[in-house]
Amino acid sequence: MPRMLQNTGLSQFLEKKITPNILMLLTGLCLVVSGCSSTQKHTASEIPLPETGSYFISAKESVDIPSIASLSSLLPEQKDELNAFIARDNIKNLPKRNQVAEFIQYKMVNFNYEGLNYNTSQAWQNKSGNCMALAMLTYGVAKYLDVRAVFQVVHSAPLLTHISNDLVVSSDHVRTFLYETDAGGVYVNNSDFIVIDYFPDRNDRTGGVVSDNEFLAMFYRNLAADALLNEDLLLSYALLEKGLSLAPKYTPLINMMAIVHRRVGDFKTAENFYLYGLNFESNSLTLLSNYSYSLMKNDRINEATAINQQLLGLENESPYGWYSMGIEALRLQEYSTAEVYFKKFIKNTPYYHQAYYELAKAQSAQGKFLSAKNTLKQALDLTSMDENQQKYLAKLNWLKQG
Repeated sequence: MPRMLQNTGLSQFLEKKITPNILMLLTGLCLVVSGCSSTQKHTASEIPLPETGSYFISAKESVDIPSIASLSSLLPEQKDELNAFIARDNIKNLPKRNQVAEFIQYKMVNFNYEGLNYNTSQAWQNKSGNCMALAMLTYGVAKYLDVRAVFQVVHSAPLLTHISNDLVVSSDHVRTFLYETDAGGVYVNNSDFIVIDYFPDRNDRTGGVVSDNEFLAMFYRNLAADALLNEDLLLSYALLEKGLSLAPKYTPLINMMAIVHRRVGDFKTAENFYLYGLNFESNSLTLLSNYSYSLMKNDRINEATAINQQLLGLENESPYGWYSMGIEALRLQEYSTAEVYFKKFIKNTPYYHQAYYELAKAQSAQGKFLSAKNTLKQALDLTSMDENQQKYLAKLNWLKQG
């Protein structure tokens, strides 16, 4: 069973409160939060997408975006290479799903795991790409060989992959199930299958299975994230619109669509998208937090404060958003709030030592020195990195002196 290395490319944006335009970019698909109100169930046909702001309507025709077919298509010479590979004596009699897995394993030799969102042919040509590029390469090969590929989200320990003056990027990844026949979107059944995982870790948490349309929508979201990182709002909008045409209830796309409208000062349309998304995930950590941020920017302080109180009461089985929100609360010097967020994160992810260090900072800033020292001792027990141990010990010594 091939187990190939990867970093990731699934990106989700989290804007926060009143710092100078801080934008948190979280991976992990939609963070479905259970809490004080239940998630409402609606079909896309019942609730139409909000209308786009005039800024984007008038300009989007000038933007070129990749077609759906181009994402997974193979070049003629790539088809020839694949056909030659599966004609090998040790490959030709294997089930098709095994042929796909063997070929992907073959292509992973000397593969450069850069965080780039390449489509199938680009990842093949460049021998590089992130998680979604690897998944798209697998998807394109599987389609060509008439093998069903089903994708499942995998949540990993948060990994910060990009920091700029207003952006932070972290990452999760996906794994692929290969079936001989149509699995109907379900990965656990009586069919024979092969699993392709990249950078598997014993602390990974498996998430939900996604449809083909949602998988493609994720890729458009990643391209839109790249465009937003480059401050190309028109391109980001056009890619988000394409993604929403495939998955109109996919809340990370809805969330980003709200963000690009807010970035051009269209708070009303941004609000319409936040409210639209909350119809499908009424306790979405990302949507609620970003909606609060937008309200604060529009001086609707009381409404934003009410949402923040709701956030403090939420619990989340996929807790990675709490970590970034805790970091942002530290930036805002909201230490008690940061402590709540980090404790929520640690409750579900007790192995991530960096969170203990951040929690200790929030506790010590409130004068809770004994709690902070105990928290740092837990971090020391978890970390195996000398550099981190030195940092935690230095902090412990500082607290003892205090």
